[in-house]
Amino acid sequence: MSFDEIATRARKALLIGIGGGGDIIGCIPTASYLSMLGVEVMLGGLTWERRVVDPKPGPRRIEELENITEVCEGVALANPRTKTTYGTPFTESVASEVLGEEVLLLDINGGTRGTARALTRAIEKLDIDLVVGIDVGGDSLARGDERGVQSPLADGVMIASLAELPVPSVLGVIGYGSDGELTLEELNRNVAELIARGALLGARGATKQDLELMERIASATATEASRLVIEAGRGKYGTYKIRSEQRSVYLTPCALVTFYFSPEHVFRFSHIAQLIANTNSLKEADAILRNHGYLTELYFEEGDGAKF
Repeated sequence: MSFDEIATRARKALLIGIGGGGDIIGCIPTASYLSMLGVEVMLGGLTWERRVVDPKPGPRRIEELENITEVCEGVALANPRTKTTYGTPFTESVASEVLGEEVLLLDINGGTRGTARALTRAIEKLDIDLVVGIDVGGDSLARGDERGVQSPLADGVMIASLAELPVPSVLGVIGYGSDGELTLEELNRNVAELIARGALLGARGATKQDLELMERIASATATEASRLVIEAGRGKYGTYKIRSEQRSVYLTPCALVTFYFSPEHVFRFSHIAQLIANTNSLKEADAILRNHGYLTELYFEEGDGAKF
């Protein structure tokens, strides 16, 4: 079934940035498309900001947040005043103000099992019948043998969780290579292999209106990967440095396209997601990945934070 077919059967969709930080911004083009089809849309993201925004490592627990409406364990609705108990706002807070509506915040501290349970409860309480996880950059499509992967933890937990939901789910990737974790050669290889396996559900490009809305959110945040999507929309291409100039990105017009995949297919492709599929805490998932030689975003945040 194609993404178009899945979308036309939905009444209310949850679009959630699966990597934390600015990934919610990457939800905008898909949200616009679904809204055009008459689907009610709610945007969301993780309670995990990059260390340049939030000095405390890892994602925040719901009880560490202020000015929220709790939906269920691990899930809350955010508004423009939402922040941590020590005063740090979220990208979702900015998105809520720009969009003029509440957005969802998901706490993934419960590992894959806890995250899947939290999403399932939220789906029931909010009457959601489609979940689309959006990754900006494409590192979620890592096979597991790529040397540049530096933030596999959140993506792995979310891919494994999306594959277990009781409603249709889709993984969308926008900003082709804009996070600088996979080389373009690695990303092209992985996307081609996923297509060959039947994982691709479709693709759609961002419109001028989408990019204008993305810019309104991005301009008030510290996001880098999502901002490169906007730059691609201005006709920019070529090499860019991000993460304090420690990562190199080769930006192309492909950054404007959201590619949609089956989460089940991606899960079977991803050694990373498979390793942490049965975890009951983020710490457990992190320890498993570190023991298998992966450097995670939590590892960098607990260190000097230079790459995050």
